[in-house]
Amino acid sequence: MKTIKKAAKVWYLELMNPKAVLPADKDLQIVKQENIDLQDYREKYKLIGGPWDWANRLILSEAELKEILKDPANQIYYLYYKGRFSGYFELDAHTSNNMEVVYFGLAPDSIGKGLGRKMMQALIALAGEQKAKRLWLHTCEFDSPRALDFYLKSGFKIFKETVEDQIIIIK
Repeated sequence: MKTIKKAAKVWYLELMNPKAVLPADKDLQIVKQENIDLQDYREKYKLIGGPWDWANRLILSEAELKEILKDPANQIYYLYYKGRFSGYFELDAHTSNNMEVVYFGLAPDSIGKGLGRKMMQALIALAGEQKAKRLWLHTCEFDSPRALDFYLKSGFKIFKETVEDQIIIIK
């Protein structure tokens, strides 16, 4: 796998005092992951991030990634719809009352079905249950062209815009 650094416009967004109601959908499950299998995680990361050239977790050594995955402040949730893996999100809760959405994405065949909205509602509700005062994330121009608008419609507000080098996979 080859990667490069490429300059991209990056938006930092935040949602203060996150609160939401968990979506009522019998076909939807949001499952917190414990004792994550490294290979399974990488496969899901590639599935979700592949279209957007996500590389950050793929360039880590096995030991570095294992350390992240076993850290209790790094929370990973998988979305299942009708029993099928459909997406995931990852939260960094190292700082009290201040959570970062590290990753958020859907499997390519799950996009456009309203699952992103439901997964975001679940994420916001979980952050609220954990007493987060601030939920924040960043996205860049290499992510889905609908990502920024999606986050804004989900209640996030831009607090910083910048241009930064992003590590991407060369195809």
